[in-house]
Parts: sequence; structure tokens; C-alpha cells
Amino acid sequence: MMRKLAVATLLAVALLAVSVRPVLSGPVELILQRLSGQLDYENAAGNESRPIAGQLAVQARGYALTRANSMAALDLPDSSVVSIGASSRVRLGHFDRERWGSSATMTIVDGAVHFAVKHPAGARANYTFITPVSQIAVRGTEGIIVTRGDETIIACVHGTKNDIYVTYGANQKMYVPDGMTVRIRGRMGHYAEMSMHPGIAGSEFAQFSPVMARHHAMRMRGLEK
Repeated sequence: MMRKLAVATLLAVALLAVSVRPVLSGPVELILQRLSGQLDYENAAGNESRPIAGQLAVQARGYALTRANSMAALDLPDSSVVSIGASSRVRLGHFDRERWGSSATMTIVDGAVHFAVKHPAGARANYTFITPVSQIAVRGTEGIIVTRGDETIIACVHGTKNDIYVTYGANQKMYVPDGMTVRIRGRMGHYAEMSMHPGIAGSEFAQFSPVMARHHAMRMRGLEK
């Protein structure tokens, strides 16, 4: 009798532990949409692709591929938006929403992205962008990343000095301040050269000028922070 009672008690405790665990939504579908030109979605295995004429709900861990003179946008459930520039290949990675906020990982194999990562309802948003040269951690800011070959360019369009944290080369680390552009040449695991200069100008960023202007106008109207 005592043994049955002990087993029943342990079972009740286990059920209680399960019931009080945080409820997490886990991975979700992402909305990938074509803005101009040609956009394809490729599955994670890389053996099947399909063109997107309008927009498509896609699973994470696939690839977004744009052609020349093309642009796409990835709308995320926390209202963050990642614009994908021309001639780009981006692995979508994952998106998770937790009680504390949201997190996402994307790999820029080649090409350029503009990101506007938001803090929904006071929560935190931790995004990581990976390039062959660097790993870029982003929290609630607007910026641009361009990667071609062994060079990655990172610009903080709007944010604070601690919103973009970069690990590159032989475990070298730095923050990208607001209004600054950083160029890194090399590859992960080896010493890399870095230079920083003020301003968000250059041919690499020109395709995102309308996107940046739109976000600036929204901040002026108090619709964005």
C-alpha cells in the first residue's frame, strides 16, 4: 500500500513539473515575399527550388535566392523585417518565440541584407547573422550586412553603441556604433583585418536607400523607435 502511494505521489509531482514549465511556441513559419525581380525558395537539402511570384509561408532552414536587380523581404512574427538584396543567397536558419522575447539565426552565404529588428511589447529580440567572415549579434536596431567572398561590410543605420556585436577572424570582437560602417576582410578562425569609418554611404548600400528612407520616416512619425 505504501509503495503504491509513493508511486502515485511521484507521478503527481512529475505531472505538476510538466504543467508549470514555460509554454514555448517553438519554430514557426516565415513569410518570404518578392518585392522585385526574381526570387526562389530552395529547400534545406538544396535539391529542390521553386519561384515565388508573390509571397509564401516557408519553413526555416531553407534558402532565399534573389537574382540581379531583385529584392525580397522576410517578415518575422515579432514584426522584424529582413530585406534581401540583389544576387543574394540567404539561409533562413530558425525563428523561435519564447517568454523573454524572440531569437533568430540566418546565414548570409553571399549577398546583402537590410534588417530592422524590433523589441515587441518590451521583450528582447536576439538575432544572429552569420557570414563566412563573421558572426553578428543584433538586438533591436536597423542595419545592413553585405558579404562578398572574403569581405563582410556591416553598417549600423540606427541604434545604440551596444546593439550590434561582431565576432570575426581569430575570435576578435567589437561593437559597431550608430552611424558607423565596418569592413572586415579574412575568414573565421584566422586573423582578419578590420577598418571602421563614419557614415552609411556607398555602392553596396544604394539598393536599400528606399528601405532606409521608409524606416527613417516611420521613426519621425513615432511609429518606430
